[in-house]
Order: sequence, then C-alpha cells, then structure tokens
Amino acid sequence: MFNEELRADQIKRHASLRIDRAKAMKYPPIALSIGQTSVGQTTYDIPFGTLGNFSALVGQSKVGKSHFKSLIIASYIGGKANNYAPDFKSHRDGDKVILDFNTEEGKWHAQMGARRVDMLVGMSYEHYHPFALRELEYNERLEFIEYCLYTKYKDKVGLVIIDGIADLMADVNSLAESNEMIQKLMKWSSECNIHIIVVIHANYGSNKATGHAGSSIMKKCETLGLLEREEDFIKVSFPLCRGFKIDEFCFKLDHNGLPFTSALDY
Repeated sequence: MFNEELRADQIKRHASLRIDRAKAMKYPPIALSIGQTSVGQTTYDIPFGTLGNFSALVGQSKVGKSHFKSLIIASYIGGKANNYAPDFKSHRDGDKVILDFNTEEGKWHAQMGARRVDMLVGMSYEHYHPFALRELEYNERLEFIEYCLYTKYKDKVGLVIIDGIADLMADVNSLAESNEMIQKLMKWSSECNIHIIVVIHANYGSNKATGHAGSSIMKKCETLGLLEREEDFIKVSFPLCRGFKIDEFCFKLDHNGLPFTSALDY
C-alpha cells in the first residue's frame, strides 16, 4: 500500500499527466522545416523537427551523414546557408544555442566539420558550440552532455546534435542500455524544450540502424532521415515522419567540399 507521501505524489502526477481533451493546444514549435505543403487554402511548413522531440539520421559508414549534419546546423543558424539548401527553413528563437557533440572523429576532423558549418553560414556564429568527445568514456560523454544542458547552457539551447549516439552506451545491443538511452533523449528534449538530432550507423547491407539502440531510435524518433549514396550524389529520404511527409531529395559536394541541394552554378 502507498504511504501518504507517495499517495500525495501520485495525486499530483495524475492531475498533471491526464490528457484534457477539451483544452486547446498549439502544435509544438518547429525547430527546422524542409519544404512546404498545402491543405485546402493554407500552406504549412513541413517540420523536420519540433521542440520537445528528437529525430535521427541513419546511413552506412562514410555515406555523408556528417556533411548533411553540417547542412542542417548551418540552415538552423541561417546566413548564407539558404543558398545551399533553399527548402530548409530555420524557426530558431532568437539567440538559442546550438550544441554539436561529435563522439566519433578525432579533433582535426571534428574541427573541419565545425569549420564547414562556418563556411556554409558565411561567418563564425557565436552561439554554435561544437565539441569533440572521442577521448572520453561513454559515461563521461553522458555526464558532459547533461552538464551542458542543465548547467552551462541551461534554458539557452534550441538544437542539439549527437553525432554518434551509439558511443553514449557500452553496448548498443543491450536492451536495458538502449531503453535507458531512449528515455534520456525523451527526457532531455522534453524538459529542456529542445530538438535533438542523433546520428547513427546503419547495419552493413541494410537500412536498419545499428543494434537494439537503433531499433528503439527508429521507433521513437519524430523524423528518420535515411542517407544512401547514388553514384556522385547522396540521396536523403524520410521513411518515417510523425507529421507531414517530407519529399526525398539529393545533395552533392561543391569544389570546397560543401554540401548543397540546389542547382548552384559551380
């Protein structure tokens, strides 16, 4: 039986968790949209990600996930990035911070990726904070991310990218660890009112994300972006979307190694 203290906690929880069907609720604020769609006479931006949710980028090793991640970050910041991906639209609120956690690459490659964002934007944006976490243990990476979210940049964050979500676990095939990681993603995104993009490898010869962690991410994410190489370009499709369907598109790299989706004259 519940003691009185626990009973009081559950009474409060019951009131806060119960869905009020009569209450008018707005659609979650969009962090980044890709393209538009029309319903009747009204045109809507198609959300790639909304605040309070997380999305995922999945693809084989070296397919171009990091380049596409740079394009997303740059588009969220703005500046000249619209020239490279004109269908991407930022809905960033003021000077919200972007946190980019790279768990896979060494410092040189991680820095090149961060500089690529600067080149796409056309400037070094002061509220974009990239980090190289490769040298840390998986539990230290978790601790550092939570420090950034809840202490260092508390209430200032808009977008978070975790490039190498599998590196926040000891075993991506552990059901317990996978469930715990998914709970953290849902908790972080909801409590901090941010959008989180996780990057994860696909199994060899498959479009399925790696391990139990990958399966859970594909089930729980708001949007799944799937990257596949097609000769001299990379195709991006969106097989799983919680809102409007996002049309697939392709991107290439220009002579500076910058990704673009538009027909730029190079």
